[in-house]
Amino acid sequence: MKKFSLFVIMLALGALPALSQTLVAASGVAAPAQMNAQAERGYMNSEIFEGNGMVGIGTRRPLGILHIVGDNNQPDRANQFVISSRNNPNLKLYLGIRTDQNPPVAQMSLVEEGVAWRNLALAINGGNLGVGTLTPAEKLDVMGNVNVSGSIFGHTAVFDGSRPDEQNYRDRDRWRDRDDRRDDRGSVILALGFNHSRVFRVDANGSVYAAKGFYPGGVDYAESVAVTGARAQYTPGDVMAIDKDSPDGFALARQPYSTLVAGVYSTKPGVLASTHPLEAEKFDAEVPLAMFGIVPCKVTAENGPIERGDLLVTSSRPGYAMRGTDKQRMLGAILGKALDPLPSGSGTIRVMLSSR
Repeated sequence: MKKFSLFVIMLALGALPALSQTLVAASGVAAPAQMNAQAERGYMNSEIFEGNGMVGIGTRRPLGILHIVGDNNQPDRANQFVISSRNNPNLKLYLGIRTDQNPPVAQMSLVEEGVAWRNLALAINGGNLGVGTLTPAEKLDVMGNVNVSGSIFGHTAVFDGSRPDEQNYRDRDRWRDRDDRRDDRGSVILALGFNHSRVFRVDANGSVYAAKGFYPGGVDYAESVAVTGARAQYTPGDVMAIDKDSPDGFALARQPYSTLVAGVYSTKPGVLASTHPLEAEKFDAEVPLAMFGIVPCKVTAENGPIERGDLLVTSSRPGYAMRGTDKQRMLGAILGKALDPLPSGSGTIRVMLSSR
């Protein structure tokens, strides 16, 4: 009897493939015998097909290990691929292509139905995330431009380029910068801060605002100006004067006690102003003319040794300053005050510019 039962079970198992073919044929789906050329198998009355070690859903020709073909039918998510939680059936991960968008876009989202959209976490256990690159070098490595409509928060600093409203920052210990109360929202293109308090910003017009001081590498204020002749004939430290024969040009100072004195060719401007700050190519033909601050300056002892604190004026040597001694001619001709001595000859010393 046991042998007969075992025989019946084996016979039934052997009949399953034929039964499966009959069910598939009855469902209107091509039977496996019709798909032998592609080594495909259809499963019951479904859109699931297997062939060559790959599974297709909605397609008989899967291009990968799992190939899903279908359009999403949700207005706010892609739903070609959905993973649900067994413990919380309302918790679902949606992944797919938003075919309702033009152009289409891939979307992944996590939602707890009837409650809220939930967070997504990437690369939390190690590794980096790359956008536009296969070899990300940082936790987030983007090859290309980044468009941010809100803010980028760091551990202690904040980058904020829009500030649409304060609601976005209520979870960030609130925004404590009172200056933000002004009606300048939407005009800020760059803002930096510390512990969520803005201290620096650039507005859409290019104006720069800072909460405190500016500490540059140089110690003078200069303006980029046009010069007479080729720029190559000028060098840092040259004493410059207004060129009366050029509407906007400057040239080496050539006359003693010249009231046309304008400043000194700056070696390292702390601030460089210009009427064309965004046209970098124009700077190549101009000279940074220091007007205030401390700069290296070419001087000569042709009017006597220079001591620290002496008032300096232009000299007969082009581009050089000398000690001023003729008070009758010094009004409007003073370049500045010497901060270093020059006992004899010529050289370069520090000068505190104070034209008057």
